[in-house]
Amino acid sequence: MKAAESPDKHPLDNPVWHALTGPQKGFALQAGPMRWYPPDVAPFCAFEERNEAALELALADPQLASRSVVLFRPQLEPAPLGWTLTHHSSAVQMICPDDSRLISPDIQTATLTSADVPDILALVKLTKPGPFRSRTTELGEYFGVREAGQLVALSGERLRLGGFTEVSAVSTHPDWRGRGFAGALVSQVARKAFSEGQTPFLHVMEGNAGAIRLYQSLGFVERARIHLSVWAALN
Repeated sequence: MKAAESPDKHPLDNPVWHALTGPQKGFALQAGPMRWYPPDVAPFCAFEERNEAALELALADPQLASRSVVLFRPQLEPAPLGWTLTHHSSAVQMICPDDSRLISPDIQTATLTSADVPDILALVKLTKPGPFRSRTTELGEYFGVREAGQLVALSGERLRLGGFTEVSAVSTHPDWRGRGFAGALVSQVARKAFSEGQTPFLHVMEGNAGAIRLYQSLGFVERARIHLSVWAALN
């Protein structure tokens, strides 16, 4: 298997790498060419260019050998020697070029804090928007909607790299869908990104037609397809 012929040409082709070597480098753990988040923050790992010998050496690090390696790359990444590919899926990567279609409905939202983490984890366990860990909220600001004290919707910031902020964890409790919460929260996170000179982007599984339509209605457009590859050690 040969190494990649050239580095990624756009930071969003390798967003985890550019986050962990950029604005979120304070979270980065490292072995050789690999960077990754602490497992209680996010499951994602990254490398810049594929080099088999360097990868095999890095993956021998006990911190990596005992966990799954989760990669966001422009293509499927076959597992290296001693590892197996346990999951592969494709996501649509979308960006919002401007704020002209974001909405400002009359919905009361609140900034979520560490005290809200148990409620956040309960909601994302139900809605399954993607990986979310006990310290994920440390990556950015999260907003939510409560009804009668119950957290019924949320969204926030996950990956942050130079010029781009990821809108993530878009979740609405099934009993509270159809009330505009998701659009309001995505707009709030995206508008915050614009106010900071960042371009909002997000990932959505390619089969999630309803979510894609919602994001398109808010002005998001498809930029690329990103592949999620998960490796696990064979021993």
